[in-house]
Amino acid sequence: MKGLKPLYLVLIVLMATALACNLPSNAPTTSAPPASPTADTNQPSDTIDIDVALTMAVQTLAAATQTAAIPTETVTPGPPPPTPAVAPTISVNTDTNCRTGPSVNYELVMVFKVGMTANVVGRYTPDNYWIIQYPGGNGATCWLWGAYATVLGNVVGLPEGVPPALPPTATPAPQAPNPPKAIHTACTAVNKSHKVGDIWIISWEWTVKLSWKDESDNENGFSVYKDGSLLATVGPNQTSYTDVFNTFLIIDPVTYVYGVQSFNDYGASVIKDIELSTCD
Repeated sequence: MKGLKPLYLVLIVLMATALACNLPSNAPTTSAPPASPTADTNQPSDTIDIDVALTMAVQTLAAATQTAAIPTETVTPGPPPPTPAVAPTISVNTDTNCRTGPSVNYELVMVFKVGMTANVVGRYTPDNYWIIQYPGGNGATCWLWGAYATVLGNVVGLPEGVPPALPPTATPAPQAPNPPKAIHTACTAVNKSHKVGDIWIISWEWTVKLSWKDESDNENGFSVYKDGSLLATVGPNQTSYTDVFNTFLIIDPVTYVYGVQSFNDYGASVIKDIELSTCD
């Protein structure tokens, strides 16, 4: 619309000029000399016809209107969407734990088995871990140790993972100690027979050494049993006890049963038994 204003101004100027040229003049007139008989009677007049002027102005305005270009918005097409990059894949030659972070202190998510494959979406270079979308996880990730892994594809540009915070270490509830293991006996016998008056007292002194392996680190001590009865108590970290006693004339075979039990303020372990029937 702004481009048409000058055309209207031109039209107005043309109309004003035409009107001015056709107004009667107030100046005194003088008689013109008679025309020469040889004058050219076809010479054009200096007077402007207002109809002609208006017609020319309208034609000029119409031509300008028809040729005026209406500005249109130019739409520039954007770039085509990028082709998705193909994620590298990973496999292992030994079944490997995949965890919530890059160490054995993190919770186990799954065991990544030989023959499985998964997409790699990140890495943790300091401890040689790969962040993978594990099979069956619907896009969820876990951290796989790279010692047994083979990665196929371009890993340049993979983001470095930031290890999550370690879960708080649970304080174990107090419990009774583990029972001892590897109970063993070693026995020696010394003849203590002697005569009292005319009577011989047949007796032997047995020395039984009982030993075991300590399997706990929280015991207060160990209880030693013989034939189901408490024989002795020893302190923590002790791994043996010696029982010395006399036997008299033995007609029927006899068997002794020794047992060892660990204990603390929160309870006692099961009793580990061993039988002894002969002594050298």
